[in-house]
Amino acid sequence: MSRRFLRRRGHRILTVVACVLVAMVPALSAVASTPPRAATTAGTSAAEAGITSVSARDTTIVVTGTVPDASTPVAVYALGAQAPPDSYTGTEPAASTTADASGGFTATLPRMDAAGQDRLYDQYVVVAGGGDSAQPVGGPHYVDRLDFTRARDFAYPKAASKKGLQVEMTDDAEELGVQHAGINVAFNELMRNGPGEDPGAVVPFESNGRTFYFDADAVASLDGQIKPLSDNGVLVNLILILYQDADPTSAWPILHHPDAEVGGGTVYAFNTKTADGLAHFTAAMEFLADRYTRADEKYGRAVGYIVGNEVDAQWVWANSGDMPLDDFLSYYAKAVRIAWQATQKYWAGARTYISLTHCWTIVCGTNPDPDNPTRYYAGRDVIDQLNALTKHTGDVGWSVAYHPYPEDLFDPAFWNDTTAQPGPDTQRITFKNIEVLPEYLSQDDLRYDGGSRRIILSEQGCNTPGDTADAERLQAACYAYAYYKVRFLDSVDAFILHRHVDHQQEGGLRLGLWTWDDERTEAALPGRHKEIYDVLTQIDTAGSTRATDFAKQIIGIDDWADVIPGFDPAKLAERAVPTQVATLLDARPVGSSVVADFEDGPDGWRPSDNASAVQGVTGGYTGAGALRVRFDNAAQLPAWSRDAKTWKGADVVLPEPLDATGTPHLNLAVKVPEPAPGQFQAGNVFSAKVQVYARDGQVAYGVARLDPERGWTSLSLDLSDWEGRSAIQRIKVWVRGTSNDDWRGSFDLDHVTLARSVAPAPSGLRNLDVSATLSDHHAVGAALSVTVTNNDARGLDHVLELRPCDGVSVTPSSLDVTGLGTGESRTYQTTVTAFDPADADHPTICATYLRQVIRTTFTVPPATPTQIYGFETGTDGWAAGENVTSVAAVERFANGPQAPHGGRRALEATAAAVPASTPKTVAVHTATPLDLSAARTVVAWVDAYGGATGATGYEVRFILLSGTQTRTTTVSSFQADRWNEISLDVEDWPYRDRITGMEVSFRALGSDTPWSPRFQVDDVTYLD
Repeated sequence: MSRRFLRRRGHRILTVVACVLVAMVPALSAVASTPPRAATTAGTSAAEAGITSVSARDTTIVVTGTVPDASTPVAVYALGAQAPPDSYTGTEPAASTTADASGGFTATLPRMDAAGQDRLYDQYVVVAGGGDSAQPVGGPHYVDRLDFTRARDFAYPKAASKKGLQVEMTDDAEELGVQHAGINVAFNELMRNGPGEDPGAVVPFESNGRTFYFDADAVASLDGQIKPLSDNGVLVNLILILYQDADPTSAWPILHHPDAEVGGGTVYAFNTKTADGLAHFTAAMEFLADRYTRADEKYGRAVGYIVGNEVDAQWVWANSGDMPLDDFLSYYAKAVRIAWQATQKYWAGARTYISLTHCWTIVCGTNPDPDNPTRYYAGRDVIDQLNALTKHTGDVGWSVAYHPYPEDLFDPAFWNDTTAQPGPDTQRITFKNIEVLPEYLSQDDLRYDGGSRRIILSEQGCNTPGDTADAERLQAACYAYAYYKVRFLDSVDAFILHRHVDHQQEGGLRLGLWTWDDERTEAALPGRHKEIYDVLTQIDTAGSTRATDFAKQIIGIDDWADVIPGFDPAKLAERAVPTQVATLLDARPVGSSVVADFEDGPDGWRPSDNASAVQGVTGGYTGAGALRVRFDNAAQLPAWSRDAKTWKGADVVLPEPLDATGTPHLNLAVKVPEPAPGQFQAGNVFSAKVQVYARDGQVAYGVARLDPERGWTSLSLDLSDWEGRSAIQRIKVWVRGTSNDDWRGSFDLDHVTLARSVAPAPSGLRNLDVSATLSDHHAVGAALSVTVTNNDARGLDHVLELRPCDGVSVTPSSLDVTGLGTGESRTYQTTVTAFDPADADHPTICATYLRQVIRTTFTVPPATPTQIYGFETGTDGWAAGENVTSVAAVERFANGPQAPHGGRRALEATAAAVPASTPKTVAVHTATPLDLSAARTVVAWVDAYGGATGATGYEVRFILLSGTQTRTTTVSSFQADRWNEISLDVEDWPYRDRITGMEVSFRALGSDTPWSPRFQVDDVTYLD
């Protein structure tokens, strides 16, 4: 699931990864499905009676078929898709005709009925004979031929490579070079149940003679995800999902399947059982197709629609209640058909996909009765029976969005999978045997319109099995191997990785390219890049094999060709890397022409990545006007858009390409407002990035630091040597910080010009960047690596001095940077000789080049924890204390992240049913005192249930015992359902060399209601 939200059920949380149910929990082991069988032969031959085809044309519907008797009257009835096929009785036929001498017939009826309803979505029943002898012939049939003129006409776009990602930050997706994207569309958030009281809060849309309403903020947020991606040529696939929603304005009560077990699933099936449910789903599909196929791409473009998520695990990911597969597919097929018809109505290139887990002939879950599966189905059965159903009732151009995770989602070494075998009878299809899927779908009976059904891998990833460098390298090796397999498998169109950022509540999995940010309370906000980030960035470029060379030793191979059929390294360089160009600060343009001066408004500029609006303002760089780029609308922007370290920006598509051959210097001015005191962490640095896009797809960029105290900063990009300068199609400007603070603000942009040449600033200001990395948390004596990057047009010809500031000094302090050319970086090794900064976590070193001072903040690495208790082999002597009935070492648990903080086990305590505010305690008492004299801090990681009735918060107390002496810390800001680091400072405690025991207590605040929660303790460590 691309957006793995946890849904509370009392104090428990539902499983967030369907496949975890079978992969990791013994009690929920894989259950064999019905015996494996070949694809079912389906469809109606010409010799059989019934409807053979229903063609939708511009103004008519044409129904053809055969009846048993020649020259007999034939009546054709058009019924709603939800109606029972026998409900035609007592109604008037939509068309009448007479069969010919061979029993064949053709009936034509208006496409729009008398009420203005489009009969594209109806089912058709044919009745032969007259009077009492009239009988229905064959079964109901739907439109299966789309012979009408589409609303839009453009070719299906071509991506540079198969590399994809379920994208959170669109700016980062561009830097990664993503070519395919998966974006969630939560219908419960998107669609409202009425117009509401504020007309500006909804987007009305007409469908089949009715007006439906969509939430304006949700629509704007979706636009903000799709448009920056599709503007960059990314092929966007929308994942159509439905969550339970208590918002009284949500259309959730209408949209969810009426037989669903509400509260039993994470994602719910769409309501195709009632007329109102079908009308709402149809309207939503038409709304999406209309909005994201416009010729002007005003809101962006989507090319694919994935109906639901992992529907073979329907109880969790497409909950429809208990029902056999045939019944489930009778509803799911309608949703697939409507999605296909509605999107094809607007554009013939639109692709509709079904979504499946990696379970193929087994099920990913447990059915109440294994012999009568009603909750989980085998993926192969879904394909076979859906194919048979749609061929019998009118074939649909559905494709397959598969999720070939490793068999054990926690173990990325898929090459060791034992349940993924060659051939169609394999239990699972994972990365290891992904070729089985296209081979199976190539069977004649499963083909559509003469060709094999298309395949994308819309969600799958590689876990990071630990918080170590080796674990990150294993994750990256998994991705490299999987990508290469898919790259050379022509029958798969895209490999869309899950996830962009690790999620704290994804069942203990860490699948992201980024770690999560421990300092932010919001889930899945970016922390730092993992090893896989650079591999994914390079995987489809000329640097591909260099970036993945490390993985061969991990996998145990000498050459990729040994395990990748058809591997050809010459075919990997599919995507051109953007070109960095020299950028001057405060240069003076000579012979310039104005591209945009914003004197009369935005001049065609628009919000782009992580921004919600642009507006014209006064107080420009050279004139009265300027452009303000805003990212302060929390309702329309996700949390990551407001994270200071994500790029926020605006761009313009030029009416006609600009030829900058004679004026190759692009100039503009940027201003970031001065931050309020305490708004950002110490050492936050603002930067700008200007990107220039050529008509042929080439991209050039320039980067520079910004100083808010200076006000406006003028940037001048030298495009003289860039081949794309003769046809500039688009310009984008980004700004960001380096901290993780919440930044709900804006920046200003002005005076965009092209110039023949530029003169350097009289001040001699150079466009330099300096970064530093400290090797050890004990700073004095540690190595400080200093990297100097020259982003300027001029080479460096002086020494750079590292002068003492913020209590930090290093040696050597003089760095010879002479000869460092444009775009080049050089790293120098220094040693810290003094360390007394104002902020010990964010110290600063001052670099001086000529008279220019560049302040550089670096991060002090955390101490390496030394484990005291890890609970890998048992409870390690910990026992139940006050108000706790039992303790156990467990691998999985119901609350929070559902997995240990580290390793395979954690200590879990089960509390007695006592008042919620009463402490519940676990403790350990040592036979031999522990010597922690080397410790500065002792840490315990604690997780716990939430959901205590009436609670205002939760509290944890951590106590160290040394005989009768104690050292205690109490955390009253404890967050339930996540691991909390409980730190106890012992540096000045004289008894730390003889620890005789520890205690951890948990309680709710503000409630005395009886409550029996569970809580977990893991990784009790010390830091020196």
